[in-house]
Amino acid sequence: MTQKEQLVKELTAKDEAKALNAAKYMIDNADTEMFQLLADKSEFLFDFVKNNVSKRLQKAVNKDNFMNLTAFLKIYCPDFEDTIMGIFADYADEELTDKMLELLEHGTESEKTYSAKYFNYIPDTIASDLLVEYALGDNEALAFNAARALGVMQIDTAFKKALEMLKSDDDFTVLKAVKFLVAYEDKSAVDAILEAMEKSSMSENIAGEVPYLESLLDLMQTKKEAAMACLDNILSGLGEILPLSQIFSFELYEVLAYLIKFNESNKNSQAAVVLLKSLSKFDTLANNEEYTFDEDKNTKEEINEIYNLLKRQKEYFWNAQKNFVKNELDEEKAGFPRVMSALRMIAEYGLVNAKDEVKALLDSKNEIIICEALNTLRQIGGLDGINKQDILNKVTDENKKALIESLF
Repeated sequence: MTQKEQLVKELTAKDEAKALNAAKYMIDNADTEMFQLLADKSEFLFDFVKNNVSKRLQKAVNKDNFMNLTAFLKIYCPDFEDTIMGIFADYADEELTDKMLELLEHGTESEKTYSAKYFNYIPDTIASDLLVEYALGDNEALAFNAARALGVMQIDTAFKKALEMLKSDDDFTVLKAVKFLVAYEDKSAVDAILEAMEKSSMSENIAGEVPYLESLLDLMQTKKEAAMACLDNILSGLGEILPLSQIFSFELYEVLAYLIKFNESNKNSQAAVVLLKSLSKFDTLANNEEYTFDEDKNTKEEINEIYNLLKRQKEYFWNAQKNFVKNELDEEKAGFPRVMSALRMIAEYGLVNAKDEVKALLDSKNEIIICEALNTLRQIGGLDGINKQDILNKVTDENKKALIESLF
């Protein structure tokens, strides 16, 4: 172990005196090698250790050495970004702000990202033009910091542009706009984001951003249908597109507890589909270690808590939810995403009592719904009495015709 590695080990260990000496050494000497070792190691540190390191760095800083931290700005480390910029904010003056503005314009990508964070703390509008330029760029960390700074400054130029971008036909453009709007932190954008989610083929990604702007619990009070659609998409993406650790940010335990209580008396078919989907998802997550193998202890425990919450509901509760699902198959009332979600739950749970309502969807003008309805009927043993040729005559897409042929 090299001397620098030993110092980083001491910086992250329990001995406070040694840790503080290591922090002071790193800062007094503007030791970028040490900071790089810390940055490389930070991904594997527990949060409480990172918090300890941050406190030690703060204690080691004074008015004579704080500018040494600029040496570390070439090494981007999100875990200590707020620590460094918070220190700079404490010592901020016109000279430091000019330095940050210079780095924002001419620095490396790492330096620009740190500098954009600085203007979160010191919202000087002198940086606004550059922040607008970066806020919708491809560097996600820089874009987030720039958007957040613009939100603090209440510069709405990029905000209005992002709202327009939500109308784009390009899903990646829409997602970039969503991420900007979430970072900007203006809740007036929620309705537009939810509308974009309904139309996007990346609805799971968009849904996963929404709770960072407005909590699902709050949305359940004011926009229940949209909130449940968002939850439905989150469940679809959880563990595949969306990391399992986000269940805390999404407040899934609290949201599902609310939804269970809500549907005990309201008999809402959309809620029934979401609850059944939740039961299926957390049954899979709790009982298949391959999904949670790399997760930390807290995430695993929360998954089990949510699963236990769902399993505690009596059989009559779940039977009632299964009976409500078929009411979601009204295409005009529920809309395409909800109909598709309901069909998948009917297939998964083998809900033969919905057979007639599924068959009615074969008259849909939407070829995707026709195919999904046929697939559902096959899985619940409901293809009897259906004329294959009549269905084929309604479909123009050759790939869908081939799928239909395979279902009979």
